[in-house]
Amino acid sequence: MAAKDDEQTDPRETALHPRHARHLIGHGAAEKHLLEAYQSGRFHHGWLITGPQGIGKATLAYRLARYLLRYPDHESAPSDTLSVPAEDNVTAQVSARSHPDLLVLQRDVDKGKLKAGITVDASRKAADFFAKTAGAGGWRIAIIDVADEMNAAAANSILKTLEEPPERSLFILLCHEPGRLLPTIRSRCIELPLQPLSPEDTAAALEMLPDGLGKQALPHVELANGRPGLAMALAETGAGAIFDRFAKAADAGRLDMKTRMTIANALHGRGTDDRFNVFCALLDGWITTAATSAVRASSAAGQGLALADAHQSIGHSIRETNALNLDRRLTLLQAFDLIEQARKA
Repeated sequence: MAAKDDEQTDPRETALHPRHARHLIGHGAAEKHLLEAYQSGRFHHGWLITGPQGIGKATLAYRLARYLLRYPDHESAPSDTLSVPAEDNVTAQVSARSHPDLLVLQRDVDKGKLKAGITVDASRKAADFFAKTAGAGGWRIAIIDVADEMNAAAANSILKTLEEPPERSLFILLCHEPGRLLPTIRSRCIELPLQPLSPEDTAAALEMLPDGLGKQALPHVELANGRPGLAMALAETGAGAIFDRFAKAADAGRLDMKTRMTIANALHGRGTDDRFNVFCALLDGWITTAATSAVRASSAAGQGLALADAHQSIGHSIRETNALNLDRRLTLLQAFDLIEQARKA
């Protein structure tokens, strides 16, 4: 009963979950690459789909999974699209999380909140899953969403199966930051990097969401910077206005203590988890852009390197804060201090 209650309070379980998505916008080249690889008859057992959060990695993963489960024989599979008809039984099973040959590994839920990471207990499910015969006689597929969140024990457990994959088995690893993965895992996968969408494709992806849910996110297309998922999160959390205050103050060199405290307080406390994480995603992009611009300007190369170092430290601090439930205000104030120090370099 407890497991059922956890499912009902899983914050990821919405009508917009990627497994329900019927369209993929802006990643035609990636889809073509997967189709050509499958048609060749030598489909690799491990694919690492990388790119910023919210650009469609999970949508592509579920799209590929449905296609392989529906067309286990590459010789008779469609060669022009990964799409599977909405009325097909495979589509219904994947959407309902009931297909026997699809395993999804992700963070567990405890009392409505996501746990800190993917544990070894979750990853061991993959070994048990691949030890069994495919229920439908075709492919057995495991999606890891996202691989960045595996702890060391979980990563090593997955590596063992990747090193000796059973016949007709497939790992689809989603990853925001490939540098955080074990090099041995990366070496056993084919990396398929996805790029942020154009503003036009971002808007098109939002407009295709069911029941007009994407329309409220359209004003956030520019700030989302090619990530439809982030545009939706901005609309839902109100983090955009808070980040806008930070960006204006930082760009003008007026990130004073009052502004810092106002921002930190707005992202601290009960019910602000999503707002904090969305703000941090925007902050990550802002620092990256600032560092890149400074490095390209030869007169500010030192500042660019300092910002790059700050980016790494801040990212680590945010992950640790989420994992250990540390004080968000302190984390943000320290991040703002690091940014200001780097900009004076």
